[in-house]
Amino acid sequence: MSKNKYLIRNVAVLGSGTMGSQIAAHCVNAGLEVWLLDLKDNGDNPNKTVEKNIKKLQKMNPAPLGLPEHADRIKVGNFEDDLEKIVGKVDWVCEAIIERMDIKQDMMSRIERARNGNTIVSSNTSGLPIGKISENCSSEFQQHFLGTHFFNPPRYMKLLEVIPTETTSAAVVNYMTRFCEKVLGKGVVKCNDTPNFIANRIGIFSMASIMPYFFDGSFRAEEIDYLTGTLTGYSKAATFRTADMSGLDVINHVATNLYPAIPDDERREVFKLPDAFEEMVGQGKQGNKAGEGFYKKVKTDSGKEYKVIDPDSFDYESQIDPEFESAKQAKKEHKSSGARLRFMVNQDDKAGQFLWDIHCDLLLYSANRIPEITPEASGLESIDRAMKWGFNWELGPFERWDAIGVQESVERMQNEGRDVPESVTAMLDSGRKQFYDKENGTVYNLATGEVEKLSLPAKGAITIASLQAEEKEVMGNKSAGLYDLGDGVALFEFRTRQHTLGFELVQSLQKACEIVKNDFDALVISHDGDNFTYGANLMEAMGAWQKGEKDRVKEAAKNFQDTAVGLRYQPFPVVVAPFGRTLGGGVEFMLHADKVVAHHELYAGLVEVGVGLLPAGGGTKEMLHRTMEKLIDDDQVDPIPHIKEIFKTIGMAKVSESAQKARTLGFLRDSDTIIMNRDLLIAAAKEEAHTLADVGYQPPAEPKIEVMGKKLLSSLKLMLYIMHEAKFITDYDQVVAEKVAWVMSGGELSEPQEVPESYILKLEREAFLELLEDERTQDRIEHMLKKGKPLRN
Repeated sequence: MSKNKYLIRNVAVLGSGTMGSQIAAHCVNAGLEVWLLDLKDNGDNPNKTVEKNIKKLQKMNPAPLGLPEHADRIKVGNFEDDLEKIVGKVDWVCEAIIERMDIKQDMMSRIERARNGNTIVSSNTSGLPIGKISENCSSEFQQHFLGTHFFNPPRYMKLLEVIPTETTSAAVVNYMTRFCEKVLGKGVVKCNDTPNFIANRIGIFSMASIMPYFFDGSFRAEEIDYLTGTLTGYSKAATFRTADMSGLDVINHVATNLYPAIPDDERREVFKLPDAFEEMVGQGKQGNKAGEGFYKKVKTDSGKEYKVIDPDSFDYESQIDPEFESAKQAKKEHKSSGARLRFMVNQDDKAGQFLWDIHCDLLLYSANRIPEITPEASGLESIDRAMKWGFNWELGPFERWDAIGVQESVERMQNEGRDVPESVTAMLDSGRKQFYDKENGTVYNLATGEVEKLSLPAKGAITIASLQAEEKEVMGNKSAGLYDLGDGVALFEFRTRQHTLGFELVQSLQKACEIVKNDFDALVISHDGDNFTYGANLMEAMGAWQKGEKDRVKEAAKNFQDTAVGLRYQPFPVVVAPFGRTLGGGVEFMLHADKVVAHHELYAGLVEVGVGLLPAGGGTKEMLHRTMEKLIDDDQVDPIPHIKEIFKTIGMAKVSESAQKARTLGFLRDSDTIIMNRDLLIAAAKEEAHTLADVGYQPPAEPKIEVMGKKLLSSLKLMLYIMHEAKFITDYDQVVAEKVAWVMSGGELSEPQEVPESYILKLEREAFLELLEDERTQDRIEHMLKKGKPLRN
């Protein structure tokens, strides 16, 4: 087979409903050329339905598009006028029409007549048998057909289930797996063509097994959500908030369709949902989309309140604060969700017994589904990833079992008369006591009884866990670590809580740079946590300040600025690979890197004004420098309007909703790279660093930066005065923003002139320390630490 036999650049999405339109949007995010088709409308505009649904994309929250204006990149059409000509020229057809087998089969026949020989066709069905959808088509069509089950919302939910049929070509499966990983950025889990595949099979079972505890009055809904939330390694939305988000009618539909489709399932009866639940759905209490489900948002005199349903009357009442002494003790004594779960299931109280019972159901059911629902060599990894990526659980079923303790729990299950799968007892009999051995990078295969190497979340991924298993750590402490990535490239990792940039971390980065200078060719700064960094460690800085250690804080501020700006002048290339929340100092690391490789989901911002400070790690200087650098070749352009834009970006603490938006805000350059798959970020950054080092890297000289002096300062102050008079900003907002204006204007300089970078950096530091001395800034910092949101004083 030719290496380039399959290459997807053009996509047709059929069906512009909630899923189809968002799949199209995500394909636009990935840089693909996209057509979106739906039924033809009568009247003057045959594409009215599609165009209406594209407009909805721009109003959705969370936003399906990286930039809302990219909605115009989706080309529209309808099935009657455009299907044949569009399908004939695209590389991939993704069908997302109504969930009816006869209509899908008819659509496949139409696609078959129009497609070219290498066009891949997939269905986004969430439960219909994939093989049956294409059964009336030719064998050649069937070789190019498979299931691609996206989770809602497609941009944000990592999971994509790829479901080959018995006739799907291996080359097509392999190509689509890699394409969906690399281009669409998905966490791909391959599934067998069994009812509801993996995530919904396990997820709906879990919900169904928990529902009776609510409807029989054993627990209130908010009590169950407390016990099955982050306390024990589920998602923040827990059980019933997840159900409301998914749609109670959807859950009922899935469970109803599952029951007749799984006659040999030993827990089939669990999918017969409580009569009261079906009555709720029948009354229109279908979850968030209906405004009421298990919870209902109600306006009150003080704002809004989420009330909870009574299972008997279906009336909504105020929530209570769940009170379980065992849970309080678990939170107090155990930091990790796994340790809290282990503690809780061993408690002899109502909460402990509930968690033990639902985990017995979940764990035994999951083990019994291997190898039924997953074709992967080690099916338990696929099940765990499906639940983590598709339902946002922190711990998958088998990670939960390891946390509880496999041997102890199996003995207890057997003593209680529960049937434990032979595959699990065989593992224990072999001497292995856990499914995962992450220290040594192995996993137990329940289907074969073999111990295998842990698989990577995506082909070519580099993870901290794999580096640690391979003993690649060069330097490490509680705050940070340095690893050898190979090929002369080192990786600097943040280890602090919320990955904040504290005193020790900054000192560690300085030490790491010395090591890299002597032993490596390039440095990558990244890690594989949930967010890159929340910025400076305010608690540490405020604590030192209140203890009277002001000189220490001032020294740390200077040290941070030297370190961040110094990244640019190291004798080796520095590549920063940010993702998720990247705030304050994290952006300043980005701004001074030789190259940034950013994940598409980048929420970056210089947010220091929110705590009464300004960016003083070179951020204010660099935003000015980048703006002036763009205008250097055009003497006719007035720089002041351009500087006002970045002034507003800093002064309003703007945070990007995507990496594309970060580029428009000036945090990323056109030369920086955006990638879709979070798991491939470190590997991509390593390649960029290696390339920069290979071509003979030399650090730049310190630049001269043009400042505009009093003319700019007066203009910015006038803007702030108008905003203050209009009550758009507070008194202290104006004070802080005037400090930013002072720095950007060049301080006391009256006329436009070029100054060294170091001059503006000195202004940054002085303004930062003046603000830090102000009690109103200290009030803002304390408020942020206590409340988690800015104080508008």
